[in-house]
Order: sequence, then C-alpha cells, then structure tokens
Amino acid sequence: MKKIIYSMLLLTFIGFAAIKISAKVTPTEKEAILTFNEMQFDFGKVQQGETLEHLFQFKNTGTANLIIESVHPSCGCTGATLGDKKEYAPDETGEIKVTFNTQGREGINSKTITVTSNDEKEPVKTLSFVCEILK
Repeated sequence: MKKIIYSMLLLTFIGFAAIKISAKVTPTEKEAILTFNEMQFDFGKVQQGETLEHLFQFKNTGTANLIIESVHPSCGCTGATLGDKKEYAPDETGEIKVTFNTQGREGINSKTITVTSNDEKEPVKTLSFVCEILK
C-alpha cells in the first residue's frame, strides 16, 4: 500500500514539474525587439563646413508592435529625426536620419544618438558616428 501511495505522489510531482517546464518553454507574451542594421557609422575624412547625413535603418524583429518613444542626439550640432511614424508592426522597418554640421569644427569628432523604445530587454540603444574634419 505504501508503494502505491509513494508512486502516486511521485507521478503527481512529475506531472506538476512537467507543466512548469512546458510553461517556460512556450512563451505566451509578445514582445517588441528593436534591431538596427548598424550601431556605428564612420563618415571618414570630410571638409570643414559640410553637413553630413546618414540613415540608421532598423527593424522590429519582435512579435509585438514596436514604439519608438524618443530619439535624442548628444549635442546641438547633431540632428536626429524619426519622422511622423513612431509605431512599427512586427517585421516592419524604419530609419533614423542623422545630420551633423561640421562648420567651425576640426579633427576627430564623435557623437551619439540615444534611442528609447518599448523593447523590454534593451529599452535604450545608443547609435554613434565619427568623422575626421579637415580644415
């Protein structure tokens, strides 16, 4: 009789453990994932006075809608625009246009753009660019 009771308890325990494991393996929540084609860009050597432009392209590689909450350049000489669209469906792509005014600057310059989104694992991503400004 004891063996039957122990066997039933063991089977019950194994059953609960299997349910817990299967719940972890099959995700039920949707999540947005912001994935950039590149995180850094090098303009190389440029002449002073030029206005530089680059497009940082991204894709929502998640299963929920991605919302870009903010895009902030590190200084006033750098512009960063997303456009009117802020929400992207799964597999949808977008771009952030970055501009940099080299007027009055020289030497190696490096700037960053901070992008905040509803990507739960990595809500803040930092893009960067560098250039060498020749006089």
